[in-house]
Amino acid sequence: MESAFPQATGNISNETSSMNFSPSNLLESLIPGYGPIQKFLLFTFGFDVTVLVSLGAILWLSIRLSRSTWTVLWNWVASFWMSEISITSRDEIHTHIIHFLAHKYTVSSSRRLMAETPSRSTWQLDSEDKDAPQTLVDATGKVKYLNFSNQEAKSTPRFTPAIGSHNFWHNGTYFQLRRKEVSMFSDYSGGPLRDHENVTISCFGRSSLPIKTLIQDAKAHYHQGHRQKTIIKRPAPKEMRRWGGRGAWVKIAERPCRPMNTVVLDDDRKLDVLADINEYLNPATARWYANRGIPYRRGYLFHGPPGTGKTSLTFALAGVFGLDIHVVSLLEPTLTEEDLGMLFTNLPARCIVLLEDIDTAGLIRNEAAADEENVTKGNGEEKDFNVKSLTKALKKANDEDAKKGISLSGLLNVIDGVASHEGRVLVMTTNHPEKLDDALIRDGRVDHQVAFRNATQKQIEELFERMYASDVPDTGMAVSNTTTTPITGSKTAAGNNILEVKKKDSELTPPPTPTNYTSQVSVPDSLTPLEKVQDGKVDAENLSKIALEFSTKIPDDLLSPAEIQGFLLKRKKDPRKALLEVEKWVEVMRETKESGSKVRAV
Repeated sequence: MESAFPQATGNISNETSSMNFSPSNLLESLIPGYGPIQKFLLFTFGFDVTVLVSLGAILWLSIRLSRSTWTVLWNWVASFWMSEISITSRDEIHTHIIHFLAHKYTVSSSRRLMAETPSRSTWQLDSEDKDAPQTLVDATGKVKYLNFSNQEAKSTPRFTPAIGSHNFWHNGTYFQLRRKEVSMFSDYSGGPLRDHENVTISCFGRSSLPIKTLIQDAKAHYHQGHRQKTIIKRPAPKEMRRWGGRGAWVKIAERPCRPMNTVVLDDDRKLDVLADINEYLNPATARWYANRGIPYRRGYLFHGPPGTGKTSLTFALAGVFGLDIHVVSLLEPTLTEEDLGMLFTNLPARCIVLLEDIDTAGLIRNEAAADEENVTKGNGEEKDFNVKSLTKALKKANDEDAKKGISLSGLLNVIDGVASHEGRVLVMTTNHPEKLDDALIRDGRVDHQVAFRNATQKQIEELFERMYASDVPDTGMAVSNTTTTPITGSKTAAGNNILEVKKKDSELTPPPTPTNYTSQVSVPDSLTPLEKVQDGKVDAENLSKIALEFSTKIPDDLLSPAEIQGFLLKRKKDPRKALLEVEKWVEVMRETKESGSKVRAV
């Protein structure tokens, strides 16, 4: 009897231990309320859910273990057998990669995409429009006005890989793309200032050459067709300039390259500027400057009346040499001398910096210092001076000490100071060169001056012919390695790349203006049959004769090319109407200029 009790006690202990370590007890301790649910299912349906839950737990543990093992294995492979290159969104390469993936690959295999509406210029939208051209007159002959209310509905969104990891193939190589947003914080307030993105491209292999090839292909794809475009950039907003780098400049527009023959200027002056810039941009010129200790810079001053083509020549030069234009306004309130110096420091190796209307920036010397110099000038001899004006100048100088802006000395230091940027082409335009300080336009800062004037009769004739000649489609322009200029057909000094205009079979022309002017304007009998053309259409030979007669009706140096072009644009489809109305218009313009009025009757 006594020996049985301990044995029974041992059996009870073993049963208790086996019950404590059973799957049901373990699940009940891990999952609150599991016991009642398990008993209910067992007695009601005769189904023991413990087996199913145990299999699920085993599967979950297996997945977690496999994932951990795969992570360790992948990290080992990535560390020793993969190459990667990171790109930040503050660099232009980021745009090239995203543009490449959006257009070269449809990313159809990815279920995580980002949709965005890309901004396009007017000429880009027109080139993509596949609809039939709309007429401006309906079947009854009444004017039909265009309506663009559904223009946004026609715009096609662009799909790019979303934030996260993506895989794709390129040229037989498997790539992985990872996009990650990174927050940047202000040093002053501590709050978020601006988010940017990091893109990491990786591939198998210990060489990064496939990734470099991919990036180069993306750049080539992005710039495909950009030879026909001129990119315009301006300083970034103030809060973005402080980060420096290429992010200090932002692209604001892309325009078709302007042909040089559309600039109304003497051919000799055009060729002179072209040859000078072409020689300056030659790499051998940079070495020549360096060997002689001369700063490698070149400055140009375009001066003349408004509307004579100063800015137009700048755009044409950018198209000829394939340079971006960086436009700086010295009147911007947030632009300081420190910002200006940083902007010039972050210019690319070759570019055009455009300072428009430099005379309006108020770049003058300190009046108080100049008056004080006049007072104390000489060997102790006292000079006559106006005390009131000197006091006023001193007060004005003190009041403007704290005023932010660009001073003359600050601009001069940026242009040719010790830390000034080299390799750029600086172009300054002004309507009043006499207002500029001598220190600003001295040799070394302004190396070449180009004077613009109102149109001559020869230029008016060329402008007229170009306005009514057969149009050249924007897709028919290309850059070719040729030394023939589109101005006179002569050769340039160093054989630079000049725009060569090529025509395709299909020419784009705007529809005629819907008006019944033919019934309102009578054709005088004095006109020759040559000028009595129908529907405003003339052949090349007749157009030259009409252009010659048109130019004789406008005196030399009276009107600017912009004014004449504005007159022709109102009659852009009928040279006859322009010829009939030019005399009256010239008389009105002459009276307007003589009276000094800014408003004319027509």
